[in-house]
Amino acid sequence: MQRFESLQQQKEAAYQRHAHLYTPYISKWRAGMYWLWVLIGTIALTIIVTMIFFGAMSAWSNAYQSDSSAQPPVGVAALFLTPLPVALILAGVLVAVRNGRVPAKNAQIEAANQAAAQQIAQLAAPEVGPIDAQLAAARKEYRENYNGWFPEKYRNSVDVGACWHIVHDGRASTVQEAVNALIEDQRHQAILDMHAAQIAEQQRATRVAQVNGVINASMQGAMIGTMIDQGNKTRAAMNVPVTVRLKK
Repeated sequence: MQRFESLQQQKEAAYQRHAHLYTPYISKWRAGMYWLWVLIGTIALTIIVTMIFFGAMSAWSNAYQSDSSAQPPVGVAALFLTPLPVALILAGVLVAVRNGRVPAKNAQIEAANQAAAQQIAQLAAPEVGPIDAQLAAARKEYRENYNGWFPEKYRNSVDVGACWHIVHDGRASTVQEAVNALIEDQRHQAILDMHAAQIAEQQRATRVAQVNGVINASMQGAMIGTMIDQGNKTRAAMNVPVTVRLKK
C-alpha cells in the first residue's frame, strides 16, 4: 500500500512541477467588488463635484467684487447629492459588463489549458514513464499474491499498518481477526473523541459561567457600595445640626 501511494505521489509531483503552464480561470465579481467600486466611484465623483463647487464659488466671488447684486450659486451645492447614486449605477454597469464576459474568457482559457495539458504530458513523460512501469509491476504483484485477502474498505497504508501492529502485538492471528480488532479500536477511539469533545465543551461552559459570576459579583458589589455610600451621605446630612433663628 505504501509503495502504491508513494508512486502515485511521485507521479502527481511530476505533473505538478509543470502546473504553472495552466492559466487560472476567471471568477465573477461578487458583492464585495461591487461595493468596492461604489466606494471608489463615490470618492472620485465627490472630488469632481468639490472641484466644480469651489470653481463656481470662485467665479461668483470674482463677479461679486464687480457687481454686488450677483447671487451665489447655491444650486451647485445640490451636486453633492449625486456621487453616491451615480456611483451605484456605474458600479452595477461595470460589474454586469465584466461578469458577462467571464464565460467567454473562461472558454478560451479552457481551450488553452487543454493544449497545456498535452504539453505537460509530453514534458512529464520522461519522469512519469518509469513510475507507470513501477505501478504496473506493483499491480501485477498485488493481483498475483495479495488480491482478495484484505477488505477493500481498509486497503490503505494507515489501516494495513494498524492491522500489522495488531498481529505483531498478538491481538489477532488472522486477517479477519485483525480487521475486527481494527474496527473495535476505531469505534473506541470515536467514543474517546466524543467524550473529549464533551469535556472540552463542559470546561468552556464552566469558564463562561465563572467569568459571568465574577462580572455579576462586581456589578452587585458596585451597586451595594453605591447604596452604602448614598446611605452614609444621607445619614450625615440628617445629623448636621440645624440652627433656627427666632425673630424678636
